[in-house]
Amino acid sequence: MLGVAAHIAGERGGGTRGRQSARFDPAMTDEERNSLANLLYVCRNCHERIDAHPHGELKYPTARLLDIKAEHEHAVAAAVDEGLATVTFSELAEATRWVTEVPPPPPGRDFSRVAIEDKIERNGLSLSSQNLIVAHLAVARQVRSFIQELSRDDPGFPARLISGFLEHYHKLRARGTTSGEDLFNSMCMFARRGFGDVKTQSAAQAVLVYLFETCEVFEQ
Repeated sequence: MLGVAAHIAGERGGGTRGRQSARFDPAMTDEERNSLANLLYVCRNCHERIDAHPHGELKYPTARLLDIKAEHEHAVAAAVDEGLATVTFSELAEATRWVTEVPPPPPGRDFSRVAIEDKIERNGLSLSSQNLIVAHLAVARQVRSFIQELSRDDPGFPARLISGFLEHYHKLRARGTTSGEDLFNSMCMFARRGFGDVKTQSAAQAVLVYLFETCEVFEQ
């Protein structure tokens, strides 16, 4: 099953560019239309169905698509909560295995901490993202113990872990992603790295959120 990104409120306004997209909202800016808040992943068949004129637009108005997205996010949040309850060092090890390929950061790099409340405010994170952070901070002590345990045999592991996340963060910024909410969601996707197991996905996001709280990741 392949997913495609679908716009909730349509992408195009018609005119010289062709027919107006389903659910096009002229009051939205281009940045708002292409933000993660206005996108959802669906299969190709569903994408064609919801964008069809006029039936798709009538059967799947903006409010319904937002409800579908919210219901799915609620189900995912429940699965994450369940996964976090049983995260072990095994899942944390699998979630951070990629760090072995990350080169060490430059000497003297400062990964100083910024208060998490300030970081959330600077990035303008939504209530949904804030709730995700709170949920994953519940296992912060376990993540810290895991990192400390690995650093006994591999002293450079913590710095490479931070450096690996920071490198991807700055790539996103260089590509033009400026919204804190979009950056946070993209970093969560990077952390999950395609893991199919919910427990490993939860472990990966727990590591990211731990770094969000403790050091220079997600600075605006």
